[in-house]
Amino acid sequence: MLLVQDIVLEWGKRERGVEGERIRRRFPLAYLLEEKQGVGEVLVNRVDFCQKGKEIIDSQKGICQFLEEYLPQLGFTKKQIQEEIQKRICWIRKHRLQEYGSIEEINLANLFVSGKKEAIEMGFFYDEQRSGRPVRKGHNRDFWDPCSPLYGKDILNEKAFVLKQNQYGRIIWNERRTDYDTGEWYYQLHIYNFIYLLDHTFSKDIFMKKKPDFEYKQLARLW
Repeated sequence: MLLVQDIVLEWGKRERGVEGERIRRRFPLAYLLEEKQGVGEVLVNRVDFCQKGKEIIDSQKGICQFLEEYLPQLGFTKKQIQEEIQKRICWIRKHRLQEYGSIEEINLANLFVSGKKEAIEMGFFYDEQRSGRPVRKGHNRDFWDPCSPLYGKDILNEKAFVLKQNQYGRIIWNERRTDYDTGEWYYQLHIYNFIYLLDHTFSKDIFMKKKPDFEYKQLARLW
């Protein structure tokens, strides 16, 4: 079984300064799992956070603050605001834990996964359809493969590491994106934690009990 924790931290322009960066340096790279057991071959636990000034809050609290601030400007009543908040919270909870029947079904941005029972290879590639800036260029291991969708492209596409059973790996990358409504930039830090288990039994603190055996980083300077 492959256990995955997908962590996202988001912040805006006003948190770009030295103080905001200092706070982000203390951001944990692993968290407790919300569910103890899984039955699929892959279990993905999504955990979202946002930075508001000097505070880092989880997605539920962030959604509540945002809707309580902006929905009154659109004419929503207090009852309508609470109903909308509950809808959003239900959606977040529903998508925090997802199970897949095989590693080929994993659908995480910039991640390529392949392998057999003995070992799983984790690869990082710049996904032009799903990723923000800056564009990652460089070594493309499929540059000369006409069967690859990355054939002939100057796009980063490389092996991050190979996990054998009971090994722990981590991929860290960042990006700058543009808000569709306001046109303003915002920023995201992504952390993928992986553990390749022998069976479906694990503890909630499995990602916090030890350091990864492998760590791959694609951290660009976000301006």
